[in-house]
Amino acid sequence: MTLNSDIALCIGSQNPVKVRGVVEAFSKFYRVKLVRAVRAETGLPPQPMGLSQIIEGARKRAELSMSSECDFAVGVEAGFYLVEGEPFDVEAASIVSRTGEYSLGFSPSFPVPRVVYSAIASGVFGELEEAVERLFNVKGVGDKEGFIGILTRRACDRWVLSYYATLMALVKLVNRDLYTRREL
Repeated sequence: MTLNSDIALCIGSQNPVKVRGVVEAFSKFYRVKLVRAVRAETGLPPQPMGLSQIIEGARKRAELSMSSECDFAVGVEAGFYLVEGEPFDVEAASIVSRTGEYSLGFSPSFPVPRVVYSAIASGVFGELEEAVERLFNVKGVGDKEGFIGILTRRACDRWVLSYYATLMALVKLVNRDLYTRREL
């Protein structure tokens, strides 16, 4: 697909926050004429732990959402990884094109309070949204501002993480010539 062309976009999630982030990122380079958001069951735990699971979840969501009507399929997956024993949350975006191109990008990461991470890692809660809802007495936070919205007092909402993860994945696709170049 050439830049600024009309595209159909399939997204492996019906979460409005993820859909908004993906569409906003693609809209920087293409005219998004069709969005097909589908529920994509990855078979992975609801709260991915480690970059391998996060990437696998994003990739599976992209692959499961691809159909003949799509120019691009995107999967976004959030999860935890550890840096020097401290838990961080990150979103990964995986993009697959109709022609088989693949790219991966990541959002900014933020530290997760140990009490929240421990409650999820020990199985008290199945995923971040459950723990955050309990801790802050809110409902549906994952479909709204997200945990990052609460932690930053709305200076950064969750859709922005999906946006940046997708934008970073698009870097390779909108610079195809540079990424396929064999010599300087």
